[in-house]
Amino acid sequence: MLACLWGIAQQVTVQAPRQVVEGNMFQVVFQLSDARAEDIKVGKIEGCTELNGPGVTSSSSVTIINGQRTSSSTTGYAYTYRAVKAGTYTIPAATLVVNGKTVQSQPTQITVLPPDSNPVSNNPDPYSGRATSPDRQTPDAGQKISSSDIFVRILFNKSHVYQGEAVECTLKLFTRYNSISGIQPLKLPTFDGFLIEELTQTSQNNDIEHVNGQNYLTAVLKKYIIFPQKSGQLTVTSGEYNVGVTTMQRVSHGFWGTTSIPVEQEVKLSPTTSTLTITPLPEPKPASFNGAVGKFTLESRLNNDRLRTNEAASITTIITGTGNIKYVKCPELDLPVDFEQYTPSEDVRTHVSGNTVTGTVTSEYTFVPQSVGTFNIRPVEFSYFDPVKKEYVTLTAGGYELEVARGAATTVGVTEQNEIKQRATDILHIHQLNDASLAGASTPAVYRVSFWLAWLAVIAVATGGLFLYRRQLRLEADVVGRKTARAGRVAKKRLRRAKSFMDNGDKEQFYAEVLSALWGYISDRLVIPVADLTRTNVSEKLSARGMTDDDIARIIDILDECEMARYTPDASMRTMSQIYDDASKAMDTLESIKKVK
Repeated sequence: MLACLWGIAQQVTVQAPRQVVEGNMFQVVFQLSDARAEDIKVGKIEGCTELNGPGVTSSSSVTIINGQRTSSSTTGYAYTYRAVKAGTYTIPAATLVVNGKTVQSQPTQITVLPPDSNPVSNNPDPYSGRATSPDRQTPDAGQKISSSDIFVRILFNKSHVYQGEAVECTLKLFTRYNSISGIQPLKLPTFDGFLIEELTQTSQNNDIEHVNGQNYLTAVLKKYIIFPQKSGQLTVTSGEYNVGVTTMQRVSHGFWGTTSIPVEQEVKLSPTTSTLTITPLPEPKPASFNGAVGKFTLESRLNNDRLRTNEAASITTIITGTGNIKYVKCPELDLPVDFEQYTPSEDVRTHVSGNTVTGTVTSEYTFVPQSVGTFNIRPVEFSYFDPVKKEYVTLTAGGYELEVARGAATTVGVTEQNEIKQRATDILHIHQLNDASLAGASTPAVYRVSFWLAWLAVIAVATGGLFLYRRQLRLEADVVGRKTARAGRVAKKRLRRAKSFMDNGDKEQFYAEVLSALWGYISDRLVIPVADLTRTNVSEKLSARGMTDDDIARIIDILDECEMARYTPDASMRTMSQIYDDASKAMDTLESIKKVK
């Protein structure tokens, strides 16, 4: 494939291959728009030998739009070279004289790759600007295509990272042939122990790469930004693919000789794996640390510092930065006890920037003061781990003093009410008792039925309170039980959200919500952390709890189909409604194992 680098003067364009294999010939073309050069001089390319040039070509075009006629022309000056020595070299700027003035092209680079260590054939395409292997162009029909001829590799931009640090993961196809007709995913990549952010592929640039002594044509299949959620050795699996390869079959026509016809051959690529080493975050962690890893800034704003009781106000915090920003939780805001606080709202906006994720997390804390006075709100704290500095950074923002006056709708404050009650009970009325009442009061309380009934009531209330208190302690200690009990409610809630996305036609959010519902329900039901969930251990746990192999396979198939539909929407042959129904049935099937010990 040719790389075009535009000059800054007279629109001089340089066309040259990015890579070429040692021993092959290639062309460098200097193109000039709407002019012809009176003279041209080119410099020497190290590691390459000039064979001939310049060969002059020209082309012109005429365009008529709304009666307006425009014309353009291009003149090309081509030089042919042979790559002699492997390395990276600079194609120097060419000097052209146009209408008595001197213009120059921009210098660019070319990489000369070593030849194959065991070439099979000698059929190079000497003038090809495409990044293809020089030894194998199109295989013969019936020829065995091995795993060393076509394979998929998982490439990371880092080999050692901290827990939560962003890593760029690339799935790349390597092939010895340039006759690949298509690639179909059979099983998606697995990222057990990672949170993932898939990148949109706008184009697939084909390059040559030298691997294990051989030159391969490469194409990027997928790119992800992944965030490891636990330490240790984590493995990513590439998935399975069917690759269509066009082969040539020779057909004999007897006296008239032989011809070659294209024949499609399907090659199934087995999964490959790649492992990352994850370093745990250092201890001790700051109290305000909630898992943010990267580099961030913090700011805070108060919308009004002079309030009245029962009037709402808000404090907004904005976290900006790069890293696992999409999964950052809003910091805690410490408000006075006299303030009624509402659940904060959160707005997350992110985009991929290079090999990481950049964005902002905006949190709005709404509160209503209930009492009159001067109140202090302490600054917000937010801590993150910087993997470059290898240390925690704590940021603070805000810190406000609020003056709260009495609101128009306020009657009496809480403090004033307490003062009125104290004044009302300060001096009690003196009651006079006659002799008869004094005589009646001398009867011992133990002889009264009401005395024993009161004691029985106190004992009953105390016994019931103790029972409820011990029961609450057992329930709070049973974390697994609480998670299991609420698993169904949480999953059903997510499925309802998925249905709303389905009704709105939002496929990506629909499949993401269904996956979250199923994985979250399985995690709570089987008491396995989400980061540790794999298809293998889920199958083993469900089988151990008495679920049939058919039901297990059906649940795993639904997970696979949702993931396939999420990342490759066109690959799903079924509607969202069908997938939603199957997910609901799978939930009912999982519900049936809840009483199995």
